[in-house]
Amino acid sequence: MTPNDVNSVQKLKRVLVATDFSEEGNKAVKFAEALVCRDKESTLYIVNAIKPSYIPSSDDFGAAEYIIQENDDLIKNGKSMMESLVADIKKDGINNVQSVVILGDPETVIINAANEFKVGLIVLGTRKHGFKKGILLGSVSERVSANS
Repeated sequence: MTPNDVNSVQKLKRVLVATDFSEEGNKAVKFAEALVCRDKESTLYIVNAIKPSYIPSSDDFGAAEYIIQENDDLIKNGKSMMESLVADIKKDGINNVQSVVILGDPETVIINAANEFKVGLIVLGTRKHGFKKGILLGSVSERVSANS
């Protein structure tokens, strides 16, 4: 389905889109915008899940402070990018927008947000890792669809 097919689909009242601000993530956001399509009763929920840098259990070299700061910087950067994205969406005429930037496993963050907001649809972009990387890294899209 493409955003042009939206007219043939019943409007959804609660749509969640997850983005990492990549090209594919931005395509997913645009698709979700088309689904919400300025319906005053619809709400677009945007989630940015940031995979954290983990602190080693043994911190003999003082890496914990550096990693905590790195995670804080990732969140700060994500919030800045999200504010810009939400402003652009509102300029497009969609006013019911809620956004969150959360440090955590993307699959878990997305599923928890979908449950919390009681959404009717989750929109995700895909990355083309290729077969070998896909097997090793897995696919957030596949895991979310299997567990939501």
